[in-house]
Amino acid sequence: MFGLALLINTFFLVFRVLYVLFYPVDLSPEEAQYWDWSRHLDLSYYSKPPMVAYMNFLSTHVFGNTELGVRINAILLSFLLSLITYFFAKKLFSEKVAFVASVVPNLFTGFSINSVLFTTDSPLIFFWALSVISFYFAIEKNTLSLWILTGVFSGLAFLSKYPAVFLLPLGILYLYLTKKELLKDLKIFSSVLVAFLIALPVLIWNAKHDFISFKHVSNLAQKHAHFPNFSTFFEYLGGQVLLLSVIPFFFVLYGWVRTFKERNKRLIFLTTFSLPVFLFFAFLSLKKRVYANWAGFGYYTASILFAYYFLKSPKSLKFLTLILSAFLTLLLHFTPLFDYLGLRNLLPPKRDPAKLLVGWEDLGKEVGRFYTGKELIFSTAYQISAELAFYVPGNPRTYVFHVNRYTQYYLWREGLKNFKGKDAVFVSYGGVPKEVMRSFEGKEFLKEVRVVWRNQVVRKFYIYKLKNFKGEFYENPKGY
Repeated sequence: MFGLALLINTFFLVFRVLYVLFYPVDLSPEEAQYWDWSRHLDLSYYSKPPMVAYMNFLSTHVFGNTELGVRINAILLSFLLSLITYFFAKKLFSEKVAFVASVVPNLFTGFSINSVLFTTDSPLIFFWALSVISFYFAIEKNTLSLWILTGVFSGLAFLSKYPAVFLLPLGILYLYLTKKELLKDLKIFSSVLVAFLIALPVLIWNAKHDFISFKHVSNLAQKHAHFPNFSTFFEYLGGQVLLLSVIPFFFVLYGWVRTFKERNKRLIFLTTFSLPVFLFFAFLSLKKRVYANWAGFGYYTASILFAYYFLKSPKSLKFLTLILSAFLTLLLHFTPLFDYLGLRNLLPPKRDPAKLLVGWEDLGKEVGRFYTGKELIFSTAYQISAELAFYVPGNPRTYVFHVNRYTQYYLWREGLKNFKGKDAVFVSYGGVPKEVMRSFEGKEFLKEVRVVWRNQVVRKFYIYKLKNFKGEFYENPKGY
């Protein structure tokens, strides 16, 4: 069955490449920001570890500064992970479970997003999965080489995104539940040491930057927190259901419950690396808003759990699951279908997440009309600055004037003095803040750029020429 799984996954790979090449969406602001990081390689960055920047550096040197040059990372990582999952699930259960676990998650909306958009979630899920798989075999054979390999993958997961720290407590939890004696084996600690050494550059970078990343993560956990907040809790639950294309979520839920009754070590393993992640963010959602993707990495082992119980379900339920999942994934990729199917009110253009992926290339071209190569290009929104860096012809270096929280761009201000006495091109969602005007002697409105999506204006940008830059930004960032 591996041949068929390979064929289907190759189909998804080709589809995603063609989608990126020909469907009229641009890089998301986060993708553009991470690409910009790759032009300033460092040990770490303000909000995330460096893996996403390193991968972008390599891929864009092969494919150029293009959407495919960025997104090929996500496409290839998801393809490789699907094939690796086949062999792991086969080891755990059977060829049939392996086939479903390798193929069907391509129809999960969360997996689909991470297979096209290249954000920090893509490498996190990939290296999280490799860490979990290596951990499983390390427990089985208890060899030093496998424990070291587990440490390598865990370290790379940490370099991808900070939630990789869940690997340590969940690994200890599984050992406590199934093989307590291994907790006394020194070979296990080699994996922790190796992971720590790989993660050490991130800690060194933070030590040099006043631990700004940890302040940022802490702020995210506490921002607008009050307990209990049931609206954010149910928003989180709804997000998790949609992340797994609805019905598969309930298969996973059923699998978690059955694990406590069957006490099968394989099921316990899959549940240990998924359920606690879900519960942690569920609890956090009772205090503040939790984005659906935050718990996404925990669904890797849950997807194998899904495959196991999916095969035990009635044919009619299997059919319904596949049809609904495929339909939702199709809508996710082509949201204008909502209009053609008469479902526009269900997802109006201004609530369509795809609106964040359109208009950036056009904005870059418009700014390029006023940019001679000498002006300072900046915005008060890092999203705009990142997109301009990617889409303005020539990929100029761009800057951010911080009126809200800190961003990575706050650490890249050393080049501002080179623009002293020159004009600037400023782009915003509205006017020019008075704080910004302190750095200039005058302004001139140049153009309004409207972004149309699904026959409706979903966003407006305003381009200004600011005159005679004084050589520095008089910023006052508010929080992390």
